[in-house]
Order: sequence, then structure tokens, then C-alpha cells
Amino acid sequence: MPDELIAYCGLYCGACSFKVGFEERNKEHIMRMPSIYDDFKSRPLEFCPGCRLENLCGDCGIRECAQVKKIEYCSLCNEFPCEKLLEFSNDGKPHHAESIDNLILIKDMGKEKWLETQKQQWSCEKCNSKFSWYMKECEGCNG
Repeated sequence: MPDELIAYCGLYCGACSFKVGFEERNKEHIMRMPSIYDDFKSRPLEFCPGCRLENLCGDCGIRECAQVKKIEYCSLCNEFPCEKLLEFSNDGKPHHAESIDNLILIKDMGKEKWLETQKQQWSCEKCNSKFSWYMKECEGCNG
């Protein structure tokens, strides 16, 4: 499984509402996002390669810091958890709150095993449809 699905901050890009909405051709993944994302709800679905390949989310101090330090993700940093990461995980966006716990798990279990557990967590056992941060159940088969 590609490392591109691990954001520097510890988010699992495979559950990103924008990414999954595009891949599943289901805008409902975006429509269920908090109101802070309302500007995106009227836009067409767009492919997102993830922040490791191309940052479409705008300026990201976490991404820039990890790239400068040449680390794969923040829990490999001697300053983990830093102020930037603590602010990010407490910024009121529910999916950001998972970042520090995810980073600890990645470090403890290894990225391959973590990626596999995330893939299982964020997809339907019955039909393999993908879930996202704000659409956590299958609407295709009701699984």
C-alpha cells in the first residue's frame, strides 16, 4: 500500500472526504463535511493526490516542516508532538483530532500494518466501498 496515504500529520488520506468523494464519484462525502468546508460543496469533484505528492490544501506548516527535516511523518521528529501539531489536532475539525493518536500508532505498529488497519477501517466489508471522515458507513449495500 502506498506511503502517499499517510499524511505528514498522521491523517489517513484514504479516508479524506475529497479523495474518497472523487474516487467513489459520490459528492455526499463532501456534503457531510462541517460547515467550514461549505465553499467546496458547490464545486465539482476533483482528484487529490495527497499532500506527499502535491499539496492541494493550501499552505501547511506541518508539511513544510517535515520536508525540511526530511522525515516521513511527525512522530519521527525529536520535537513530537510540537506546537504546530498540537494546534492542528485541536483546531475544531473532528478528523484533525485523530492525528496525534495516529502518529503514535504508526510509530508503534509500523506504517505497513497501520495502513492495512486503516484500509480495513475505512472500507465496507461487504462491497469494498470506501468510507470517509464524515461518511463512516456504506450507503451502497447498507453494510
